[in-house]
Amino acid sequence: MLPVDLRQFECFIAVAEEGNVSRAAARLHMTQPPLTRRIARLERSVGVRLFTRTPSGVELTEAGAVLLDRAHRIMQLTEYAIDRARLADAGQAGSLVVGYFGSPMFDAVPRLLRGFLKTRPTVSLVLERAPKNVQADAIRDGRMHLGFSRQYRSEPGLVVRRVASEPLYLALPEGHPLLKAGKAELADLREQQLVLFPTGPRPSFADEVTQLCAQAGFSAPVVREAGDVLTALGYVASAGFCSVVPRSATRVTLPGVDFVPLSDTPPEGLSCLYRADNVPALVRSFLDHVSTTSSEPETTAESGPRVSI
Repeated sequence: MLPVDLRQFECFIAVAEEGNVSRAAARLHMTQPPLTRRIARLERSVGVRLFTRTPSGVELTEAGAVLLDRAHRIMQLTEYAIDRARLADAGQAGSLVVGYFGSPMFDAVPRLLRGFLKTRPTVSLVLERAPKNVQADAIRDGRMHLGFSRQYRSEPGLVVRRVASEPLYLALPEGHPLLKAGKAELADLREQQLVLFPTGPRPSFADEVTQLCAQAGFSAPVVREAGDVLTALGYVASAGFCSVVPRSATRVTLPGVDFVPLSDTPPEGLSCLYRADNVPALVRSFLDHVSTTSSEPETTAESGPRVSI
């Protein structure tokens, strides 16, 4: 079987719809002889006659009618594929694989992604829960496009960009005396039983809380370390401990847990992680979205020592 190109299908569709070679040639802005040759070449490629002559022009054979239906589909699929490729090149289509860990998924991450996807209906989203070290490996290998977490360490070949910040709160068991004041300070932690999170790769949010206590002049009174914020809040609800959490964690509703803002702590940053080179178009498009919608100043870091943000 000889190869068939899209131009042959375009010519075939025009002749079939016009029922006349001369009119089809005029429609295609070409002369009749080359159009006739293209149709003859298509018939040789397919191996069957596609048209029969009539006094007024041509009409489809049964085989030609079957091919016409498929030819329309092929042309439509081709146009769709080209359109999707152009959208993908512009960061408007494709599949965006996003890794996340911890409380950012309770607020900032879905808000950022929802705003990005709202004007890009052809982009599909894949979410994967993954610790920071797993995110870094997956992004470097091209299996993931973006990661979201806190306290990223600088990684060779990857960029850390701060995309949001939020105040810190103190999670307390229901009825705790500190709840009456409606706010708390770091010094109030001295006499508490503190749960830190998360365990795992350092630096982490747990290190940030420990440093804040040290800057306030005391050692963090740690009684437990939890793998994630939900487990930490479980200790607050069940054992009466307390935990320092970002504001996004206050969206979690557990019986017996209340929150008060910590009035003397700096806001905690949320960052995204992505490749430093060969940045996919979808990632570039997302970063442009962050630049235009976030009030957070653009802060990035690449390789080198630990970056605390």
